[in-house]
Amino acid sequence: MAAETNVVSTSNPFRRALKTSISALLVEIGYQAAENLAVETLVEMAQAYIWEAGRSSHALAELAGRTHVMPSDVVLALVEMGLDFTAIPKHAKRENKTVFLPPAQTPPVAQSKILQVGDKRKHPSHIPEHLPPFPDPHTHIKTPCFKQPANEYQLVREKAASQKRDVEVALTRFIAKTGTTQSLFKDDPSAFPLIACKPSPLPYLSALLPSDYELSAQDNCEADMSGRHAVLDHDSMGDDGSGQTLGDGDMIDNPYLLPVRVARKSWR
Repeated sequence: MAAETNVVSTSNPFRRALKTSISALLVEIGYQAAENLAVETLVEMAQAYIWEAGRSSHALAELAGRTHVMPSDVVLALVEMGLDFTAIPKHAKRENKTVFLPPAQTPPVAQSKILQVGDKRKHPSHIPEHLPPFPDPHTHIKTPCFKQPANEYQLVREKAASQKRDVEVALTRFIAKTGTTQSLFKDDPSAFPLIACKPSPLPYLSALLPSDYELSAQDNCEADMSGRHAVLDHDSMGDDGSGQTLGDGDMIDNPYLLPVRVARKSWR
């Protein structure tokens, strides 16, 4: 019986109505407050009792060869459960009973169709009316979902300038928040923060010594030039190592890529 009772979910409207009825009975007999666990226990007990009364009444009706339960079946079921059914009319006619109004049925909320565009198509004559209607026109009408990129010179320049300005402002704010700052206005330090200058004992060294970026750029340039010299040396040598060109038709047009020719001097 407990397994059958636990099947009923706590979100059942009948269980909520039973909980409201039990709470009203507690208020009638003088309770002012009750814990939720105690009320749920009483609801569980009342629900199990009502379920057992209904099951016994249905069994007695089937035993008598009937499909519908009669009041006599309910009375016999309550007697078998040990309840004095003669006190039920007196309890129903008590003076301080609480009357519950029947719950009003809330009207269904009409959901507005946001993407509906135009009127729906009706079924042609060869399509039966019981079939689903056609979908909204926006489902089968081609609608561009993107904006055409701006290719005008003025708009592109303005967009590039605004992006550059936003990047500079973002970097300045990031450095100002993560490092030391100096305030332009003494009254409000957060109004216009400035990046604090770090004093250097020898400020002219930064101009004399190369930076890491210049060193890496110089290394890349040297590596590139060595690769070009290797390619030139390989191209200037023929198949027999005589220093001729690659072929009869592969002539080098660039004068800067031609092999160096040593001028011959006469000692006359």
